[in-house]
Amino acid sequence: MMEKNRSILKYMYVLFKMIRYSKNKKDVKFIMMSVIHKVKIIQNKISDDDIFALASQLAYSLVLAFFPFLIFLMTLIGHLKLNPNEVLNTLNALLPTSAYNLIEQTVKDILTYQNGNILSLSLILTIWTAASGFRAIIRGLNKAYSTNEVRGYISTFFLSIVFTIAICIIIITALSLLVFGDIIGKEIFKLTKYDLIFIQVWQLLRYGVIIVMMILVFTLLYIYTPCKRQKWVDVLPGAIFATLGWIITSACFSYYVNNIANYAKRYGGIGAVIVLMTWLYLSSLIILLGGEVNAFLTQKSIFLRDAKQHKK
Repeated sequence: MMEKNRSILKYMYVLFKMIRYSKNKKDVKFIMMSVIHKVKIIQNKISDDDIFALASQLAYSLVLAFFPFLIFLMTLIGHLKLNPNEVLNTLNALLPTSAYNLIEQTVKDILTYQNGNILSLSLILTIWTAASGFRAIIRGLNKAYSTNEVRGYISTFFLSIVFTIAICIIIITALSLLVFGDIIGKEIFKLTKYDLIFIQVWQLLRYGVIIVMMILVFTLLYIYTPCKRQKWVDVLPGAIFATLGWIITSACFSYYVNNIANYAKRYGGIGAVIVLMTWLYLSSLIILLGGEVNAFLTQKSIFLRDAKQHKK
């Protein structure tokens, strides 16, 4: 399977070299038509698998799970004695301004008034609602691989709960790295007397750790969620695509909302809700698209392997 990934990279490299150095316009045209053809195949498969409807279903479940999870997360952070201002600054950097304004007061209230019962109740609500949303991911990935679900309800629900808890842990760890990152870096700098370049390297390193953790979660998601178990080398391209796609999409959407589309003036208070739902929908779509990418590459690999065996 490693050979398959190397062949994909080699194909992309050869494609780039042919376009760059080819003197024959017909060759370039043939290459571009080949790429367009593959894009159309993926586009048709996405349409047939109806992932836009599944993304809407997943986004709806995420909206239901968002505020219980936010309450659980902020209550937990409050018990960890983190600085509320640092938490708010981190959330402000990650979320579009409208979405941040929607949750700001809720976050402040939770961090100010701690209650252990709220922690337990919000965790249960988060796991229950998010787990129901994971069924949309299961259906979407099964459609991508053209497989039927044969696992029982209890098995799929347990799988959904496991991944919900795993994602909660990843989010808490990522927020901890973002909040504590500066403090840890400065303390190491004081103790070791390293050059200021170390601080810059540390800033990159903590974001790099978060990206690696995201890739790991998406890899596990694409391995175990479909009914047909996948190998990690087969799902790694989709995991990388989903991670980078989510980061780029979130950054572009945040810039668009903050600088171009003024939802607050246009829609009033409901504008923040629209922004939040749109962001969750785009995130859901990216997750399902990662599965489609993996399925396409896997099917192409099987086709090439069968063709080689037929020639022999």
